[in-house]
Amino acid sequence: MNPTSKITASHLSRLAIVYVRQSTSAQVRQNTESTQRQYALASTAAELGWLAEQIVIVDADLGVSGRFGSEREGYREIVARLCMGEVGAVFGLEVSRLGRSNADLTRLMELARLTDTLLIDTDGVYDLANVNDWILLGLKGQMSEIELHFLLGRLHGAKVAAAHRGELRHPLPVGYVYDEDGQIVKDPDEQVRRAVEDLFAEFQRTGSALKTVRAFHETGRLFPQRAWAGAWAGTIKWGKLTHARVAQALKNPTYAGVYTFGKTREVRRVLPDGTVRSTRRRRAREDWAVLIQDHHEGYVTWAEFLATEAKLAANNTGRGARPVREGTALCQGIILCGTCGGRVGTRCSRKDSKVTYLCAEPTAGCRTVIADTVDDAVAALLLKP
Repeated sequence: MNPTSKITASHLSRLAIVYVRQSTSAQVRQNTESTQRQYALASTAAELGWLAEQIVIVDADLGVSGRFGSEREGYREIVARLCMGEVGAVFGLEVSRLGRSNADLTRLMELARLTDTLLIDTDGVYDLANVNDWILLGLKGQMSEIELHFLLGRLHGAKVAAAHRGELRHPLPVGYVYDEDGQIVKDPDEQVRRAVEDLFAEFQRTGSALKTVRAFHETGRLFPQRAWAGAWAGTIKWGKLTHARVAQALKNPTYAGVYTFGKTREVRRVLPDGTVRSTRRRRAREDWAVLIQDHHEGYVTWAEFLATEAKLAANNTGRGARPVREGTALCQGIILCGTCGGRVGTRCSRKDSKVTYLCAEPTAGCRTVIADTVDDAVAALLLKP
């Protein structure tokens, strides 16, 4: 049967949508031939009878994975136009371009059947009202989804095998580079190495990430940062040290000469509107897929890294820690509000330097108390024989 016999005047009177998609930005940059072939489908639509003004190219999903249709703007546009009855045919290089999820493809097929819309790829023209075309396209969709499963399995297996050997390359923190043999070594730039060494030395001296930042600012020292994208990818930029960068460096096991892989896991959740959202969650250390000590030269030892980790946890008041604080108030950081049970902070008067205790998040009934009153009462109880 001639596939063009399925194209009727009704189809030609509506739009022909050419759907262009690549799964990642890297594919957009590297697989240019595939992208050009997809754009060339506009010429195919013209050859089949659609006028130039009726051919619409939807390429909003270049660099977007086809696993979840709800996350693809271009896919949502096609579905909306299908539902409005504006589309006579949807062109795609292959069925996997329309979606790697069989559920998304089945939904698109059902909408195409209800609106008398053709789906066209390089293999032929599919009229979804025809049961044979429905079965064939559905089978191709299932094969595409299974193909993705096997591809991801092989790729992930290869990554895990390389990671277990400590050979899987990944972006390195500032202070490290890859040498000609692909080994992790310290940055040959002495200024960069000295800045990283100073960061860990200041933390050892002060015992606080915030004080480390202040020490750098007071002495006017800058800290390097490596750009990983854009025209400046791979270059070093110098700027002021921030608390977030200090915490990130202190918690990075790479600086302890440790190679790691699988520190996070993907968590998916479905929102009330049906949108699927994927996030990364950190795993406990015992659940990391790979941890190789003494893999390369470190700026600190593994024991020092663990001690630093424990110190940061002890300083984290947001998670219930009560570290020793400076100042004259003896009980600061270790007392709770008797009314609401919240954390009690301190406030110092500029006029007479008197310190008071006050609830950090006051509610009705919370009180402010002179620090000396509480401290004297606590001291008397401790010293009572």
